[in-house]
Amino acid sequence: MKSYITDTRNRAILSKDMKIIELLDVDYRLLSIFQRLDIQLPYGDISVEEMCDRYDMSIELFLMICRVYIESDYRPEVGRLKVQDLSHLLKYLRASHQYYLESLIPRIARGIEQVLQLCEKSQRAILQRFYSGYVDDVKAHLRYEENQMFPYVESIIESGIVDQVKMGDFVDNHTDICDKIDDIKSIVIKYLPESCSTQQRCDLLFDIFALREELAKHTMLEMTILAPVVINSEFGRL
Repeated sequence: MKSYITDTRNRAILSKDMKIIELLDVDYRLLSIFQRLDIQLPYGDISVEEMCDRYDMSIELFLMICRVYIESDYRPEVGRLKVQDLSHLLKYLRASHQYYLESLIPRIARGIEQVLQLCEKSQRAILQRFYSGYVDDVKAHLRYEENQMFPYVESIIESGIVDQVKMGDFVDNHTDICDKIDDIKSIVIKYLPESCSTQQRCDLLFDIFALREELAKHTMLEMTILAPVVINSEFGRL
């Protein structure tokens, strides 16, 4: 039985009064969000508001991040967010980078190696080269964010001063790293020979789909929350 309130479409209505355990009942994948925000277990019976007070986090921002992951058609309205609220979002985005580079991407690489053991040499080389090129693209994308975009946002958060307009350039240079993973997915589904283990292939596909979804949500957080709030700050203070 659901302990949380739903709307007419039977979707959970997220609020500051919800218990954290209720939020996890809505979507258990939010555990990963909590972990990247460094929200420590046990959660006890605390509410969203109490948890945000404990971690000095904007309630509105926290619920926006959760809704981006839960609701596929959700588009945040950031008018009431301040640029100082973004420090926790930056923490989350950096922790996501670490998760991709240290866990999910290497796991996919190991899955590819296992799946390709029974493939011909030419088939192995094509998929390995394709994935290696994709990983290089992802790493370059994440380095750009770590070295250029995030430090710029942090400088505004820390100083409260905007003396230039850069976020629009960062948005223009923000490449899409989701599409190429679809090509890898198609190769695994359509073209690898029957000799490749179905179980191993399915395990690999679960990770590929997970990476695709993660990167799409990651981009949405940057383009619909991070960038608009910073742009509002730029044009509001210059």
